[in-house]
Amino acid sequence: MRRFALALVAALTAAAWAVPASAQGKTSGTIPAPTVMVIDTNRIMSEAKSMAAIRDQIERIRTNFQNEIKKEEDELRRADHAMAEQRKLQTAEAFDQARRDLQERAAALQVTARTRRTQLDQALRNAIQVVRTTLIQLVEATAQKYGANVVIQKSDLVWADKRMEFTDEVLRQLDAKLSTVKVELPRG
Repeated sequence: MRRFALALVAALTAAAWAVPASAQGKTSGTIPAPTVMVIDTNRIMSEAKSMAAIRDQIERIRTNFQNEIKKEEDELRRADHAMAEQRKLQTAEAFDQARRDLQERAAALQVTARTRRTQLDQALRNAIQVVRTTLIQLVEATAQKYGANVVIQKSDLVWADKRMEFTDEVLRQLDAKLSTVKVELPRG
C-alpha cells in the first residue's frame, strides 16, 4: 500500500508540474488540474507494423552482411591454406610478403565488418527515430482530442483506470499513418 501511495504521489507531482501545450507561453498564474492519459509506448513500439517492417529489413541486411563477411573469411582461409602449401616452394622473402598481404586483407576485413555493424546500428536508430517522432505527434494529437494535459508512460504506473489508457487507439493510428519505414544504410 505504501508503494502505491508513493507512486500516486509521484504521478500527481509530475502531473502538477506538467504544462499542457495550450498553456505554454501563457502566464495566467494558475496551474490547470491534471487530465491524465496513459500510453504503453513499449507495447506500441513492439507491436507496430512499422517496427515489424524495420525488424524484417534489418534482419535481411544483417544476413546479407554476414554472408558477405563469411565469403571473405572463407577466401582468406583458402588463401592461408594455399600459402602454407606453397611455403616450401617460395623464398623466405616471398613467403613473408604473402603473409603480410594476407594479414592486411584480414585487417581490412575486420574494418569492413566493424563498419557494416556501425552502419546497421545507425540505420536502425534512424528508422526507429522516424517511428518515435510520428508516435509523439500522434500522442499529442490524441491528448488534445480528449483534453488530456498529461501523458504518462504505462510502465511508470502501478495502476490506472482502463478508461485513461489510449494505447490501442494510438497504435491503430500509427499503423494507419506509418505502416512501414524504409531502412537506409548511411554511406561510409
